[in-house]
Amino acid sequence: MKTIDYTMYHEQLVRLKEKLQQAKQKDALFKVFGAGSHRYELNAPTTVSHIEALEQHYGIQLPECYKSFVLHIGNGGRSFLSSGAGPFFGIYPFGENLDDLIHGKVEEHLNKRCSLHPNMTTSQWDELTDLLYQDGISDEDYEDLNGNLYGGLLPIGSQGCSYIHALVLNGPYKGRVVNMDRGEQIPPRFSEYNNFLDWYEGWLDEIISGKLITITPSWFGYPKH
Repeated sequence: MKTIDYTMYHEQLVRLKEKLQQAKQKDALFKVFGAGSHRYELNAPTTVSHIEALEQHYGIQLPECYKSFVLHIGNGGRSFLSSGAGPFFGIYPFGENLDDLIHGKVEEHLNKRCSLHPNMTTSQWDELTDLLYQDGISDEDYEDLNGNLYGGLLPIGSQGCSYIHALVLNGPYKGRVVNMDRGEQIPPRFSEYNNFLDWYEGWLDEIISGKLITITPSWFGYPKH
């Protein structure tokens, strides 16, 4: 992995650590959806060698915003699937649950170019996903179509049921978080934030302001572009 200058994120990383504690204090009764599970806690950060190994194995280059988080903020925790503090059930441990979207060989598809975009319409999405449900489709063809559809997306956390957060790994939207439905019923919806760190900080800001404590839990998830 190339050497990365994380000083560009230093101030934001410091803010995130402070805001995580502020959010925990604001939501002391864990009323925000999922907070009763992750309790605003994260395990110790991962290591550069762990990141290097995963990038080399899958032939990918993870967004620097995400790497800075797992290297300097934390990695996993006590929530569902050992997730750490984050929207809904939290952020997956680094390198785990990579098959949330890709049903075939993850090694063959994770490094594909992400084909999704923020302006994708329901009809465009249906055209792509209908191919997965053709009569008589072979397992091999299904895996290829599924891999083409979800290539370039890293699953990073569960929203419950079939909904998850994923991170775009390449292309013009690299680093953006997108809401995904593993059942293909709802088109992908991109977060309004420019990168993973901004998205995570936005979540903390909504807790600290009290908004996520008083409204339905889906506000920060699927309906929120």
